[in-house]
Amino acid sequence: MEDIAIVRKVEDNFVHVEIERSGSCDGCAVHGICNLNDKTIIHKIKTDRDLKIGDRIEVNIKPSLRIFSSFVVFIVPVLLMLCFYVMGKFLFKLSEDLSIVVSMLGLLLSGLFIYLIDKLYANKLNFKIIKKI
Repeated sequence: MEDIAIVRKVEDNFVHVEIERSGSCDGCAVHGICNLNDKTIIHKIKTDRDLKIGDRIEVNIKPSLRIFSSFVVFIVPVLLMLCFYVMGKFLFKLSEDLSIVVSMLGLLLSGLFIYLIDKLYANKLNFKIIKKI
């Protein structure tokens, strides 16, 4: 996912860039990973490029982080739901109806899990500078 950023601060081998929040940020369950403040995202990126304050650059989020966040948001809730259902049905010998209710509890807990992952990885987002625009 490429985004356009503006260099706001330069120090040693790092630049602080401001990325405008896009429409896709609104629906993202792990938006805290990007440190969303009102409408802009500020990140510190290590670089050896000769950049100046005000330069426009194109940045990219590591594909591994995109895959990880997609897995957390889309797969983990389904897995927890299935695990809780199986535990309720076969481990605790609950009825079908109660097992479904227990699986919904797993879905709720997955929301908490996503929230915790969001907070845990909030400062570990790595951008790569692709090019100066």
